Amino acid sequence: MPLLIVENLALKPDPRSEDPLREAFPGQVQVEDISFSIEPKKSLALVGEEGSGKGAIASALLFLRPISEGSVTIAEVEVTKLSDRQTRRLRKQVQGVFSDGFGQLTENFTVDEMFSEVLRFWYPKASVEEWHHRIEMVMVSCGLPEAVRHLYPSELDAVERQEVALARALLLEPDLLILHEFTSRMDAVQQAELLDRVRSVREEFGLTLLVFTDDLAVAHQLSDAIGVLHRGRLLELSLARDLIDQPEHDYTKRLVSYSI
Repeated sequence: MPLLIVENLALKPDPRSEDPLREAFPGQVQVEDISFSIEPKKSLALVGEEGSGKGAIASALLFLRPISEGSVTIAEVEVTKLSDRQTRRLRKQVQGVFSDGFGQLTENFTVDEMFSEVLRFWYPKASVEEWHHRIEMVMVSCGLPEAVRHLYPSELDAVERQEVALARALLLEPDLLILHEFTSRMDAVQQAELLDRVRSVREEFGLTLLVFTDDLAVAHQLSDAIGVLHRGRLLELSLARDLIDQPEHDYTKRLVSYSI
């Protein structure tokens, strides 16, 4: 049974929306009839340029914007039928890491304070020792030295900031990790380091991975399957190697010729 099932998803533009992942597209992008699924511990990348609908879909799956039509099922629970209060448990199971430029880290908090804030909210009855153990575990997994705990985001480099965001997500032991343009603004060396880290924690934690990116090479390195988005529509979806070797849609063929 797939961990995530998206069926006929439609997301209509809302000029009043404060969706933090809203993409710059005239009138906002409208997503239409998107369907895909991911088996447990597998990975899927959805690739597209700005305005393709990546941010809209990621926001919907992270419970940050309403779904106009269709259904989303996570761990056999159809979330589109749940109230905000009922989605609380699922919010813990689905975590996201965004672009470094997104401002996902609290600038006036140290890394330790950010981690503690998450644990205080989700595990209020746990002991301080349990908190410390959980923090140490995710920091080791994400390659973060102990000294980082006492630093602010501005004192970290680009890779370290993303590793902190990744570690914070892992504190909640999610089943599904959503990565939205998480390697953007990075050079090739930084990108390679971060991709290696994601592959490592994916295996260690048994994560199901959903990647949203405009970089087909990133998608190819991280994902078992790749889907191509363009102006709110899913043009094609297949196994990663098949899509690279035998793209069907003209738009996909252009992406492959530019990226691989």
